[in-house]
Amino acid sequence: MSITADPPVEAPDLFLEPPAGLSFARPEVRLEEGGRRAILRARPSAGHVPSHGSLGALVADGSRGVELSVDTSVRLAPPSGLPFAGTVPLWASMALLAWLGGLILNLMPCVLPVLSLKVLGVLGHAGGTGQGARLSFLASSAGILTSFLVLAGAAIGLKAAGAVVGWGIQFQQPVFLAAMAAILTLFAANLWSVFEIPLPGVLASLGGRTGQGSPAGAFATGAFATVLATPCSAPFLGTAVGFALSGGPWETLGVFALLGLGMATPYLLLAAWPGFVRFLPRPGRWMLRLKAFLGLALAGTAAWLLQVLSAQTSPSLAMAVAGVLGLVLALLLAGTRWPAFKRAALGLAVGVGLAAPALPLILTTDPPSTPRADGLWRPWSPEAVNALVAEGKVVLVDVTAQWCTTCQVNKIGVLDRGRVAAALTEGRLIGLVADWTRPDPAIAAYLASFGRYGIPFAAVYGPGAPQGIPLPDLLSEQAVLDAMERAVR
Repeated sequence: MSITADPPVEAPDLFLEPPAGLSFARPEVRLEEGGRRAILRARPSAGHVPSHGSLGALVADGSRGVELSVDTSVRLAPPSGLPFAGTVPLWASMALLAWLGGLILNLMPCVLPVLSLKVLGVLGHAGGTGQGARLSFLASSAGILTSFLVLAGAAIGLKAAGAVVGWGIQFQQPVFLAAMAAILTLFAANLWSVFEIPLPGVLASLGGRTGQGSPAGAFATGAFATVLATPCSAPFLGTAVGFALSGGPWETLGVFALLGLGMATPYLLLAAWPGFVRFLPRPGRWMLRLKAFLGLALAGTAAWLLQVLSAQTSPSLAMAVAGVLGLVLALLLAGTRWPAFKRAALGLAVGVGLAAPALPLILTTDPPSTPRADGLWRPWSPEAVNALVAEGKVVLVDVTAQWCTTCQVNKIGVLDRGRVAAALTEGRLIGLVADWTRPDPAIAAYLASFGRYGIPFAAVYGPGAPQGIPLPDLLSEQAVLDAMERAVR
């Protein structure tokens, strides 16, 4: 919020009257025009910020004061440093960010295993008609867009019910993890020709009998890729999702639709030019080896989901789910015409692969501790941040989760190596980790105070930056070091 004053203000302060359960950190104040204009900003330090409504406020400067009503509807500015920031309307900036974020999702590691299914679908069109390829790519695009609209509807409904919403929060639910692991395992078995998924007659006729697949299968592949994309936060996506979830239903619906359009753009381009299939190698026996390799990628993703399930609940539950999946595979293998030694080898390999994530933890029934909560990284809390900054320390807060693949990339590539790790070891930087693997209202409120509804998220605090300096989704060593230097001042 901003105020104007004549005579100029000298040391204005902001006092808010929040509802029960909501508190604000010390406000930031910036004076302009020689004190004739003051910009005041306050971030919530605890509680959930209402998306609509108003708060009572008092701006005081010495013996002067004015009472105001502050609109709590959050409006995010375009990120600084982008070429279009400040030159186009806010809605246009957010639309472009949403489209770019969705487009980049196609390159994120959590989507690649499922896109292997689409690779096989594309190769299956080699030597076929362009019309079949066009129909398949349009069906994949429809699956992506439909899934994003369903996610938008779920977010709108949860917000209306007063629940916490965020990008990828379904990965905090054990039932979802177990179901996804089961689906991926069955997809992997299908690629290994353990069994074939029969289609109803109507769908089979829609797909044709040329081996090119069905539109229903292409639609399902697009929808499934969208579901697995949600633990990834691509560049630009965090800002767009924050704008969507902090606004009203139409903002949420519009941004999610543009995210889906961005992710579907490659398929739409291929649908516009289906003749490219003429340049692909024709299907042959070499595709059997490719299918076997891609099946391993899907099985690896299922094992990763079981590892997350183990961290969320207990190793014994993850082992139980792995055992059930292994039994299902064994029964499927028993009905195949494979030689006995091949069936035994595949069953053993898949069973061990699914169970491996939980084996190191099987001796304990206690849930695992916060990731990296050791001598270098301590558990996060708002009180811990405030206490360390009051002591003159520079603090790095890392909000992460075991299901967040981008978080793991940041950890391996930046946080646990090089000059950042050296600063943590030497005590020049104090690391606090907030684990969002399981639902945590305090972490959700902390993210919302920065206008963020997904992870990864990191911020640097210090005497020169008591309100925190947010860092990019994809961290770089230089970005962390620059923020540390600013926080010291």
